[in-house]
Amino acid sequence: MKQTKLTGAIALMIAQAIVLLFGYATHVLIGRLLGPAQYGIYGVVLSIQTIFGMLLTLGVPSAVSKFVAQDTPHAKAILSHALRLQLGISIGLSAILALASPLISYALHDSSLSIYLLFASGVIFFQAFYPIYVQFLSGMHRFNAQALITSTYAIAKLVGALALLYFFSLYGALAGFAIGGIIAAILGWYWTRNIPKSEGYIFHFKSFLSFAGTYAIILVGLQILMSQDLFMVKALLKNDTLAGYYNAAVTLSRISYMLLQGLSFVLLPSVAALTRPGASHDKAVQFIEDTLRYLIILIVPSVVLASATSKGLVILFFSTKYIQAAPILTVLMLGLGCLSFYLLLANIVAGAGRPKVGLYITGLMIVLSAAIGSFTIPMFGLIGAAWQTTIASAIGLILLGSYTFKAFSIPYPLKSTINVCIATACMIIPTYFWHVAGILMLGQYVILGLIFIAVLYLLREITEKDISYAKSIIRR
Repeated sequence: MKQTKLTGAIALMIAQAIVLLFGYATHVLIGRLLGPAQYGIYGVVLSIQTIFGMLLTLGVPSAVSKFVAQDTPHAKAILSHALRLQLGISIGLSAILALASPLISYALHDSSLSIYLLFASGVIFFQAFYPIYVQFLSGMHRFNAQALITSTYAIAKLVGALALLYFFSLYGALAGFAIGGIIAAILGWYWTRNIPKSEGYIFHFKSFLSFAGTYAIILVGLQILMSQDLFMVKALLKNDTLAGYYNAAVTLSRISYMLLQGLSFVLLPSVAALTRPGASHDKAVQFIEDTLRYLIILIVPSVVLASATSKGLVILFFSTKYIQAAPILTVLMLGLGCLSFYLLLANIVAGAGRPKVGLYITGLMIVLSAAIGSFTIPMFGLIGAAWQTTIASAIGLILLGSYTFKAFSIPYPLKSTINVCIATACMIIPTYFWHVAGILMLGQYVILGLIFIAVLYLLREITEKDISYAKSIIRR
């Protein structure tokens, strides 16, 4: 049964929250048990594994979501072709990472990384297939099933990592990703095995692979951008402990980005369906306009609040040993907030059949980040690395935002932006004299969030339509 975009987005954001919860539990345990130096190595290896893995998790799978949404009667045939294509690509990428591991280790001035990267090349192969089923269900608008597979992956990954961590150290932590991928893929196969396969379908290999490649490069480019500062810290400062501090800040700063990935899984197929030939242009514009407004309401206060309470967050998650990560987190939250917004705009543009726009701007951001970091890191150290990502992300957001509003003829929601900024300021002011620590921060966040919502309501930014949406979500 198909599900509405609104409840689907909520379901996937809840699933993404579960992914974050269990993923961060793994990070925290590794950081606390192994210390900053080993955690720094783990962060570097995991970032490289993620970059290669994203070519598999977001390339062909995202094309499946788009093409299934536009041609549901031939969904099973698209799935079959995509699985065969994914098998070949996964073998090739695993081989490339294995062969490149000595070169990557040399570039990062640490030969000990080579054996970890070789191990990671096998892990990404076993992660390759569950995303196909996840995005297939997205294209079918079966968002609850998609959310359950995503949650299963997160839980199995954590259990597998913890079961092996104490016996095999970093190898065990990395192996958890493979265990989660295998179990989630089996569940995806089970849920899709009885979908009937239509006859006479012609697989448009060129257009499918073109979209998959372009979209994958965009997402991999964003992952490179988010990891580039850590790589440059490792290479230029040559200190594992400093890399560990920086990795702690990077890990916390990515919360908003990772959480909103759940929304991106709804945006791509939804915009694709709304912009297919014969679809209503007005409905597409209204959907995008509403989405952008909600993004402003979600992203701005969460980013500013995390920046304002960065010290408490670092201590809560990583202990006082990582206190030097607090000022880095303050800056990085602003950069990752921009990147979160950029990610969702890129999905809107890609869903409308214009993925190359995001590709070009993402490439520009990577070049800018490298250029800025080569100057700021030697001069300002870790805080300079944080600014390289933040500046590059802000420039990219301005460029893609300008294109999106112009291409879809959407007026910028200036009134909503002003109201959100006022409500955010009212929410943040208490943090300057109301200091809490540890688990009490969660209570503080709830109260501050209620202040934010109350101010929006007084400013009449929250309308009856929004309240009706909220009530419908609760009922469903």
